[in-house]
Amino acid sequence: MSSPVSVIVPARNEAQTIARVVSILRDMAHVGEVVVIDNGSTDATADQARLAGATVISETRTGMGYAVRAGISAARYDWVMKVDADLDKFDTELFARMPAARAPGVGLVKGAWHDPADNMPMTRLLVMPALRQMFPGLSHLRAPNSGLYVFDRSVIAHDQLTGDYAVDLDVMLRVHAAGYSVAEVDIGRIVHDTRNVAHYNGMAEQIFAFFLSRQNRRLTQEMVILAQDGAQVIHHAIASVVHRLSAGVRATIYLEDITSPASCLLQEMLLAYPTARVCALGAARDFSAHANASGLCVLAPYPRAGGGDALSEAVALYDAALEHLPGALWLMPVHDAGREITGFSPDILPEVTDGLALKQEALAVLTGAPVALPGLAGEIFQNYDSLPDALRPTFGSIVKQRHPSAGNF
Repeated sequence: MSSPVSVIVPARNEAQTIARVVSILRDMAHVGEVVVIDNGSTDATADQARLAGATVISETRTGMGYAVRAGISAARYDWVMKVDADLDKFDTELFARMPAARAPGVGLVKGAWHDPADNMPMTRLLVMPALRQMFPGLSHLRAPNSGLYVFDRSVIAHDQLTGDYAVDLDVMLRVHAAGYSVAEVDIGRIVHDTRNVAHYNGMAEQIFAFFLSRQNRRLTQEMVILAQDGAQVIHHAIASVVHRLSAGVRATIYLEDITSPASCLLQEMLLAYPTARVCALGAARDFSAHANASGLCVLAPYPRAGGGDALSEAVALYDAALEHLPGALWLMPVHDAGREITGFSPDILPEVTDGLALKQEALAVLTGAPVALPGLAGEIFQNYDSLPDALRPTFGSIVKQRHPSAGNF
């Protein structure tokens, strides 16, 4: 893959070295531009970088994540390479290995380096154990928290990256959750300055907090939503879906009526999430989970008078997926023509915090009137396993028999 990359360089008070760093980067193969993010410098970092030929932007909020986010947004090209400002410690000729390793299906290439004086305590004692437990598909990496990498920004919601030191892990997990491969290349040997315990303590707290924040998001448990139209999703499930999307989960929504105003509104509201797709219901028969998926969560309407095909298609999709993945089927409390459904027995109350603002906005557009946020405290679902047999599609009754623990998702 030979498409150009944008290199982003977060920098704070690097006036003495930034010009040389920019010159080195501009001469590298595949590099189409260099973007320096001046992250609250009090010296001439910005001026020196600009004179050396870099595009310079300012991010006044201090924090690696904020600087990275600003640089990604300012980049001209989708493939972005993030490097540090201390390139004097590296054999920079080896950096070309990262963009050169791009390939179909690869969303990120990590640069793995080794330091003979650094036994990598953060990697050995925190990051690697966490990945083995939570994201085993990434446990092959030698340097998973390396801050040197190139990735395709078009596959993740990069404007929602964490603002702190854990941003490099956040990029990697989002690419992984989107279904793309994470590769790694050796970029040689470096010698870091000696780091004290306080430095590692601060890093550890941020990284540990980040992993905890992602534990309940189930990043690699893919979501599939089947409904009559966008109105059903907006009313009953959009906050739950967006809560997962905001962390990088992939979600596919299949609609019987994909051209209704509400369905068009739903598609518009989800444009900010590259891992969201809205498709016609008929395409659900061709669904396949992405390569990194560890489970599946399917949402569908509770059986209603007059029905529709969404639930039957959901059960068929769910049953087929269980051949390969664990999962659960959640039922939304939809109603017909203003008649409240009977028999709906909610037993699932997922976290929706990050999706409430978007739900409020969508409902205001849908109803033509402001919607009070306090009334949107949560969304409720019923587990399909608790549905009476009389209400199940006839071909779906084998699901519970073959996978008795499928509802534990």
